[in-house]
Amino acid sequence: MDAITRDEARKLIRQAGLSDSLIRHSEGVARRAESVCQLLEATGHTVYTEKVVLASLLHDIGLSRPHGLDHGAASAEVLEELGLTELARITRVHVFTQTTEISLEAKILIYANLTTGPEGESIDPEKKLKFLHHLAYNWKDTNERRLALRALGVKRRIVSEIEELIRRAITVS
Repeated sequence: MDAITRDEARKLIRQAGLSDSLIRHSEGVARRAESVCQLLEATGHTVYTEKVVLASLLHDIGLSRPHGLDHGAASAEVLEELGLTELARITRVHVFTQTTEISLEAKILIYANLTTGPEGESIDPEKKLKFLHHLAYNWKDTNERRLALRALGVKRRIVSEIEELIRRAITVS
């Protein structure tokens, strides 16, 4: 399966058994990601909007199976099993982001995820970042805490980068 439609992605997350709340969250992330992509495309950025939207719909599918700490990696594994390797690359880094050397599409997914609440509503990314900091800081395992805190720092930089691109895009249009 090289490509899927949005409806097929929605069917996959329902079949995987994601809760109604997680599905609403994923839909909200997809809406936010699509808006960001369209804004950036309108100002000359090359963004593969449909891939970002599909990855956003599917980014939490790994929560449907045992996943350890990184459900982003679990989501990527599910997508790879389905032959959706490009979507897997975008979703893989959304939890434990360890580098800023990731695609614009993955950064948009991370931003959209951080600006979308548990029911699909828009939220201030700082609210989610503070929550993630609290979780990370209180992890018992030192290595996991270090990974989580590093990911948090990368996510903060990604939020700043995407918000700057949005500001520039709004100024241009």
